[in-house]
Amino acid sequence: MDHIAAVKELISGGLNAKGSKSSGGLTLVPLFGGVLAKDYMVGADAIAEGLLSITEVDEHGDVTHLEAYNIANSPVLLIDGEHLEGAKQNRILNATVLLAASRKTILPVACVEEGRWHYEAGSDFNAGDDFAYGRLRSRNASVKAENLRMSGSRDVDQGEVWADISRKHNEAGSISPTGAMRDAYEHHRTDLDDMKVAFSEPEPGQTGVIACVAGRPVALDAFDRPETLTKLWPRLLSGYALDAVGHEKVALAPNAVDSFLEAAGNATTTSHEGLGLGMDVLITGESVVGNALTWGEGVIHLALFARAVDGPDASRRASRIEAPSHRRHNFRH
Repeated sequence: MDHIAAVKELISGGLNAKGSKSSGGLTLVPLFGGVLAKDYMVGADAIAEGLLSITEVDEHGDVTHLEAYNIANSPVLLIDGEHLEGAKQNRILNATVLLAASRKTILPVACVEEGRWHYEAGSDFNAGDDFAYGRLRSRNASVKAENLRMSGSRDVDQGEVWADISRKHNEAGSISPTGAMRDAYEHHRTDLDDMKVAFSEPEPGQTGVIACVAGRPVALDAFDRPETLTKLWPRLLSGYALDAVGHEKVALAPNAVDSFLEAAGNATTTSHEGLGLGMDVLITGESVVGNALTWGEGVIHLALFARAVDGPDASRRASRIEAPSHRRHNFRH
């Protein structure tokens, strides 16, 4: 299988956008289509059934890595930006990973709770209620792509992650004793829940979605089958909604979706061995960044993001390149 060709074909013609729906500052564009892979479990289900444990790598802990042990008889899927809560501090995943059955895998993660380093309720992590918001996932995708191509590392810039979460708290007007990303969501939980009512569940057969804020696409998540999107929907939706908090409703810009997909289709792509099963395909362009996980003949997950920019005129500058950070910190408590 030509992994890059499969991903490019999916981006350029394998996903069909049909209609849109808006609530507050968030507009969602449903996507249909995909390239089916073999069967797997979703991480949150495996954790709930006692088939997957995610823990600190050892008694001392390592901020940038966790250990996953899949005792299921099938692979288990974990998604880039997935929020893992518990153990010594909350983390998010830096990459989409398909965990092999009956095997331990070291996961690359970033800390999203700067001020805690102790156990509070057991040693295992649980799946959080919310995925990371799009801007943070975009920043991490940019740095990870640079690091993976240059050195084979999936590390992100931990200092930049903490700085962006602090910025999000300032934007949200939220306060967190431990600098936890989760507290920004809790501060706006009523707003998020109100916004999410209009998007209670995906359309029948829907495999993906483009999230748009201020009339422009900011994030895309697409999967190989509708069932995966449905299982992840409430948590993904929270991340999209937090991006949209504080924004007024703006009509989707003409050709915005086509331009977003075209930019991704024309981006630089490279393939790399996955952390577990499958192959990672990195996607980097002037205005878009992302990654995909392929397995066998299928494309299990495609994630695309507008390049993150800051400031009051960010939406107008969304097509400009944001230089990836050249800082590479390995934090360990």
